[in-house]
Amino acid sequence: MDWLIHHTLADRLGMERLATVFLWTVIAAFALNVCLALRIVWTKGARPTSALAWIATLFAMPILGAVVYVIIGENRIGSVRRKRHARIVVAAEAALRGGRPDPRVLAGAMSTPDLQLAHVGESSGAPQVLNGNLVQLSGDPDEQVAWIERDIDAATRSVDLIFYIWELDRTGRRVGDALLRAAARGVRVRLLVDSIGSRAFLASPELRRLRGGGVRVVEALPARVVRMLFARVDIRNHRKLVVVDGTVAQTGSRNVADPDFKADGRLGASEPYVDSWIRIRGPVVRDLEVFFLEDWELDTGDRPVASDLAEPESLPGGIPVQVIPSGPNFENSVVRGLVQAAIQVARQEIVLSTPYFVPDSPTMAAMEVAARRGVRVTLIVPRANDSLLAAWASRASYGRLLEAGVEVWEYGRGFLHSKTISVDDEMGIITTANLDRRSYEINFETTVVVYDDAFAVQVRRLQQSYIADSVRIDEGAWERRSVGTRFKENLANLMAPLL
Repeated sequence: MDWLIHHTLADRLGMERLATVFLWTVIAAFALNVCLALRIVWTKGARPTSALAWIATLFAMPILGAVVYVIIGENRIGSVRRKRHARIVVAAEAALRGGRPDPRVLAGAMSTPDLQLAHVGESSGAPQVLNGNLVQLSGDPDEQVAWIERDIDAATRSVDLIFYIWELDRTGRRVGDALLRAAARGVRVRLLVDSIGSRAFLASPELRRLRGGGVRVVEALPARVVRMLFARVDIRNHRKLVVVDGTVAQTGSRNVADPDFKADGRLGASEPYVDSWIRIRGPVVRDLEVFFLEDWELDTGDRPVASDLAEPESLPGGIPVQVIPSGPNFENSVVRGLVQAAIQVARQEIVLSTPYFVPDSPTMAAMEVAARRGVRVTLIVPRANDSLLAAWASRASYGRLLEAGVEVWEYGRGFLHSKTISVDDEMGIITTANLDRRSYEINFETTVVVYDDAFAVQVRRLQQSYIADSVRIDEGAWERRSVGTRFKENLANLMAPLL
């Protein structure tokens, strides 16, 4: 290398000084890559696929690879935030939840698969399953917005919201008007929106209108160029949550946006977002309010007190529900574990819908093994996707799934953004998390597990409506796709471990 540099730059071109600078730059870049490679082995040794992918990237692109790794290679959210979050969680357990046994916690009334799934969450730090909750499910976009508006209009004490995307459209204006009406009544209104997902809103007159009307709006995980030096800027708060008076909550895949809000991008007007949304009343709302307070304190420093929390009563006819938070601060991969456990406990059928299917190897293996042991495994994904890379990487996995007997359906009446799981018509899962590594390890997400046969049937019916508007992928036809198509899909899938 030394000879080649001097021969080209110094001897042939007469640029001896430039040759020296270039040589030392190469040496420094190599030394930096070696140091980063050692760090990768130390931090990602438990994930060898990811570690090897990053090391290969470093040495294939010596300088660019190092820059990319520093920016997105690790789930750094900043030491101050990490320490603050650890203290917040401890405070929530000790003060807000009282540190006492909750009489509404189910003891032995759940089936063995339900108990096993519940234990996955509890062993990762999630709250226990609470009984006595009433849960409504909606797949209708107009009904979803009506629920949000109606509950805000009924608020007497507090309205707390977290949203990844808040758009400047009819839905955003409608929900914003409801917040202003609540604030005018003297209700405390707090809104936390993601810095990247809601960047247009955060720079708009609508933000000033809400703040001027008494709504406290806070930017979650501010994304600034200078933060790249201290934190990973693409770590996002991907939650969608509404909590009113501490007694009713709503969550799911829906953002505050019209279904066709991406009509001017890759998704046209004929490809609107298709979401699922739930409304909950009962004891588990308290846990969802605690999640809001934890996120709120993380970005504001405001410490909640126990008196801020309501104590929702168990409702007649209520059912058992567990809410599970996840994010880079928890460092427990609970979403991954929950999905894999749901697949493993399924005895007859499991149906999964997700907009982004870029799973890790254990999740893929769990789906394949479940199908081979006779469980009907169904995956529903959108035909049209707002991310070409995610779409290609997703399709790279179809072959293995089809060979194992998994049914793969592509939804054709819009962008299927609904993230649902139903297991044996026995339990239903509604989540903000996608089946990809970003949701597994990077984003802040909320998952609700409902341990009830009737609710699981509702989720299954919603999923069946997706299947009715989908085309099943035929294994034979899939194997006949072109070499170029296969190559781009496999190339995209190689990038999955880097997320």
